[in-house]
Amino acid sequence: MPGCTAKGEYKAPRDRSLAGHYMFCLTHVQEYNKAWDFFSGMSSREIEEHIVRSTLWDRPTRRYDTEAAMAEKLKAQAWKTYHFTDSEPSKDHYRKAAAPERHTPETDALAIFGLSPPVDMNIIKTRYKELVKKYHPDVNPGNRQAEEMIKTINMSYTILRLAYEKFEKFEESKNK
Repeated sequence: MPGCTAKGEYKAPRDRSLAGHYMFCLTHVQEYNKAWDFFSGMSSREIEEHIVRSTLWDRPTRRYDTEAAMAEKLKAQAWKTYHFTDSEPSKDHYRKAAAPERHTPETDALAIFGLSPPVDMNIIKTRYKELVKKYHPDVNPGNRQAEEMIKTINMSYTILRLAYEKFEKFEESKNK
């Protein structure tokens, strides 16, 4: 900053691309960061699109249906070649065996809670309270594993609560 004599040791972004940065002293970088808005000049739609893209790490997703179709053809050919006297197994057998697990923060959080969809917020809250009572540091003094578990439980609850709030907002906007 003009007139500042302190050494500029702290980076602050120049713009949304994050390609360049300014160097400030601690006081001025804190002021700059408080005033800086990454989403400034973006519409709500652009902000929502940015959030969705960043959830997927700004990478395009691959379609798996063409690979699945090819795999189905190969399985059918192999079955005809080696098991010509047997009836072909059901496609459900293959689908269940080949179904990829979807790991999202929400599914991981549900797994930590020992829940699976569909769930509502009351079920999540009830399970959260049960787990907190079980792993709380006051109940498990000095137990590092319980401390780590309570952190994981709290983080999972936050993820599920935010996802549920976003879902409710989506449902409200859909019903308007």
